[in-house]
Amino acid sequence: MAQLIQTLLSFSEQAGEIARAIRCEPQLFSLLVEEKGEGEKNQRFDHDFKTLADVLIQESLRHCVTQQFPNLGQNVHGEESAQFTNTLGETITVQVCETKELTAQLLAKVLNGNTQAAALLASVVHSCISLPLEEELATQIPSLPTDDLGIWIDPIGDGNNNSTGEYVRGDSSKECHGIITSGLPCVTVLIGLYHRSTGQAIAGVVNQPFHHCCPKTKRWQGKAYWGISYEGLQIHNIPDLPSTPKGIHPTVVLSSSEAPHLQQALKERFTLIPTTGAGYKILLVVLGTADAYFLSKGSTFRWDTCAPHGVLRALGGNVLRFQLISDKTPEEAIEQEELLCIRYHKPNESQEVSNHWCNLEGVVAYRQPRILHELLHCLHMEKK
Repeated sequence: MAQLIQTLLSFSEQAGEIARAIRCEPQLFSLLVEEKGEGEKNQRFDHDFKTLADVLIQESLRHCVTQQFPNLGQNVHGEESAQFTNTLGETITVQVCETKELTAQLLAKVLNGNTQAAALLASVVHSCISLPLEEELATQIPSLPTDDLGIWIDPIGDGNNNSTGEYVRGDSSKECHGIITSGLPCVTVLIGLYHRSTGQAIAGVVNQPFHHCCPKTKRWQGKAYWGISYEGLQIHNIPDLPSTPKGIHPTVVLSSSEAPHLQQALKERFTLIPTTGAGYKILLVVLGTADAYFLSKGSTFRWDTCAPHGVLRALGGNVLRFQLISDKTPEEAIEQEELLCIRYHKPNESQEVSNHWCNLEGVVAYRQPRILHELLHCLHMEKK
């Protein structure tokens, strides 16, 4: 099923192009940064412009996948509803139409007649962008059970779903110990494949739309990573782990709001670096830039973790539920990791609707089992 991975990889770049266009086109960016107080929040439409961008990318993926894999198209899932209400009270379902002109007409209704912005968005949505698979890796991709696959997408993952996120602010990048902790490079497009019968993450594509800015053109350029772990085969395009100098503590990325007593426990063996975006944090672990990502709270969702989880599994790593491993010995956790990892097929039905797809038990992501061993050792020491 190299065709499927090729489709998702190319689409991730198209999604990145939509994200870049919104940031770079003045007509679109003015809508993105328009500040709205609670009293005026619904004067244009029920959701802010970033939400429209998220929905447009989400529905573009559904359209793209349906054309080649009809059964899979109906199993594309994300955070956002595709319905918007404009100032006339009309409810519009965002979708990709047969032609660029029809898509522009539909988007103009959502944007209350802003035909220029609608035309710009429709032009990017209907553009043909191809990001080829590495030829030597494409031949290794196994046949995947498309009739039993689901997709989780986080269209513009920036660590914050409201208008104060990295994508909207676009602050200059900040670094700590060689890790970018904020700014546009932390924005990701996340497309994860999971097995609908077992919930297991089996593949993922992670695209950084703002990976670097070209010195000559002054335009942002993206970079995409992917991996597959299925029936014993592990294939990915991730570079080899960088070597760590002796005496250097391994690094854990986490939220700045993580519980102080847990941070204190981890400081014994790890360098702690707060950064933004769950998908981006796990990507840092994928790339070996960080050794682990730790989150004790239920503040991430399946769309945040599925894609990088799929890539991490292709590297021999995993994403476990923190609260299920916190009382286990390192040996027990490693032995039972397949029972303890996050699954993607069943909602938390006992929770309110907003938390149906929340990773309630927290997150621990790692690429090497020895790092999980060290992390659990620190947490057990904290309890004594």
